[in-house]
Amino acid sequence: MSKHAILLSTWEWCLEASKGKVKIYDFIKPKKKGIRALQPGSICVILTLAEKDKPPTFFGEFKVVEVKEVSAEEYNRLAHLMYKPQSLGPGEKRWIIRFEDFVEYPKKIPKKEFTDVKSSTSKNPLSEWVIMGRFYIDDKVLEGIRRKCGYYEKKPAVTIPSLSELENRIRNIEKRLSYIESLLGISKIPFQITHECVELILLEIGRKLGFKVYTADPSKTCNNIRLGDLVNMDKNELREYAGSRLLDPLSLIDVIWYNESRREFYAFEVVLTTDMRSSLEKLTDILGLRAKLFIVADEHRKRDYEKRMKSLAYRAIKDICKFIPLTSIIKIYTLTKLWTQAVEPLQLHFIKSDMPF
Repeated sequence: MSKHAILLSTWEWCLEASKGKVKIYDFIKPKKKGIRALQPGSICVILTLAEKDKPPTFFGEFKVVEVKEVSAEEYNRLAHLMYKPQSLGPGEKRWIIRFEDFVEYPKKIPKKEFTDVKSSTSKNPLSEWVIMGRFYIDDKVLEGIRRKCGYYEKKPAVTIPSLSELENRIRNIEKRLSYIESLLGISKIPFQITHECVELILLEIGRKLGFKVYTADPSKTCNNIRLGDLVNMDKNELREYAGSRLLDPLSLIDVIWYNESRREFYAFEVVLTTDMRSSLEKLTDILGLRAKLFIVADEHRKRDYEKRMKSLAYRAIKDICKFIPLTSIIKIYTLTKLWTQAVEPLQLHFIKSDMPF
């Protein structure tokens, strides 16, 4: 069933509707079957009833807002929106169509002249159709009626912003982006990722999460920040926490976090241009510690990592070593900064606020 329809009415009804005095189309007789094929947004074309010297003519159209069957009580309450409302008795019902945007066609064309308008499925033209009441039509017929009656639906005008408006929009976007970057701390992430800068990121994350942190490269720098200025754990403390036997191999790990309450290590090896094998061997050398081991590298190095982890040489660390891509580390870094800033007023005991920058 199509969503549009042709409805019958009088010239007087159409004239009153075109003045905005009629907002409801009501059916004279009760209908056993509903008219739910019409939905909000459907278009109803009004065909006038034949009168003396006036053949059935397409007068105009309206847009459906609501279709429903109402009781006599509700009908009477809405009567002021109708043209010559009926007098209904108790228990009687009527179907009504509440509408908006009644449009009077520029040209009133008699139905008999629509010899060139057909539906997508009909063989006969609209001029030959027998219309006794509500008659459903498709888009093709609706457009044919509109075209012949000289009505073309206005499309919303496309407004092209001026150059100054575009510039203002761009500035506002840049401000919002700058605010978001500032909020997330993205501006402090080194865009030229180097081995030392990844170590710096790991040291910052560890410090913000309340770990003791150490690096094997304290003299190296990233963005003019010396890595040694970020650590809060030296070799003497490593010896205290790990013992003398594992001090030497442990002190060669790129970045170490230590949880004092759990007496647990987190060991990170950064693999950018260096060999994957040597990093895995360094992690293997600290077996015996209560530790979680990590390889931090670009995503394209993951296949090399997985291939090597199948070797018997690294079987001992297979279940405790994880691969973390660089993109994940940067994301963790950003979210950690945002989260620690957000919860700082809570003064959580494991959040450290003594960062040197």
